[in-house]
Amino acid sequence: MTYKKTAISIIIILLLIIASIISLNLTGLVVKDSKNTINVGVVATQTGVGAYAGQEEIRGVTLAVEEINNRGGINGKQIKLIIEDSATAPDKAVEAVHKLVNVDQVNYIIGDSWSSTTVAMVPITNQEGVILISPIAILDELSNDDLFFRTIPTTDGMMKKLAEYAYNEMGARKVAVLRQATPFGVENAQDFKKYFEGLGGEIVAEESFPLTQNDLRTEIIKVMEKEPDTILNLHATGPPIGLIIKQADELNINVKWISSWGVQNDPLVKEYKNEVEGLVYAYPDDSALDKDKTGFVNKYKEKYNENPSLYAANSYDAMMVLSKAIEKNGDNPKDIKEYFLKMGIYNGAGGDFKFDENGDINKKIIIKTVQDGKFVKVN
Repeated sequence: MTYKKTAISIIIILLLIIASIISLNLTGLVVKDSKNTINVGVVATQTGVGAYAGQEEIRGVTLAVEEINNRGGINGKQIKLIIEDSATAPDKAVEAVHKLVNVDQVNYIIGDSWSSTTVAMVPITNQEGVILISPIAILDELSNDDLFFRTIPTTDGMMKKLAEYAYNEMGARKVAVLRQATPFGVENAQDFKKYFEGLGGEIVAEESFPLTQNDLRTEIIKVMEKEPDTILNLHATGPPIGLIIKQADELNINVKWISSWGVQNDPLVKEYKNEVEGLVYAYPDDSALDKDKTGFVNKYKEKYNENPSLYAANSYDAMMVLSKAIEKNGDNPKDIKEYFLKMGIYNGAGGDFKFDENGDINKKIIIKTVQDGKFVKVN
């Protein structure tokens, strides 16, 4: 009986050890096997307000990794993605970065899919000597000579284009601003004001709100007291943009609406198609997705049975350009930075780009509008 109990105890212990090993692998808490793999961290807004952007980031990066690994990896090594959720919250993004750097020991991170969380991540990745490439973070304040790169233009260029169109083509003269109380909201509002007032327009009111606030009726009523002809809607992305306009409609408010590039988001038109009809916004030139010279669009549609967004294309490009840099310059962040700064124009799925000395790219900005539930370029 004693022997039987001992045998059972040993079996239980072995099972627990095996379970622990499996758990460690599933959660990414295993020291990377540098001989056979290259670990790449991904921070994405899988939950929270930015969930759609996070989904698209992960899809784009995953598609790129599958393509790279299927053709033999990078110099014979397979890429392993370690994905963390920032939950659209700066503190969660910081936790994710610390885990990826200190536990998983990654040299490279792609993300985040949200500007305000990326702001919190950059000081850590710079301090730790880790390359960070964001497909979505547009803030001007991130433009520095460091280890941060991005595959999207900055806020300044987009708000300049929007201000010029609003003033010259829409006849806007008195604009009120509704913005989220985040770095994204602050910077977009500042850049728009700079260019709009420079043209002779006036910002007559500005109200901010927490990112998670859903009822904006009070803020809408306040800005309407200043009798604007146009409202700049700076709730960053997706359905919340439409909710603000719906609440204004319910208050019988009739103004022109303009917004940021986050308008181009399929869930927005699915939920608020009628409310956002005619909404105008600035957007990076996405004609490359129509031409599909890289075959990305077809691959995406085949895998996910949907058309890809620019979020996904930029994420795919971030992973692809990183793999190319590692292949050419070796698996070292300093060498990767050197490669990025010296490389020529990269022909990406989201359009051609070249990094400048601050890790920024320059893409043409266009004006688009929502028309019959579709995102259409304004001629």
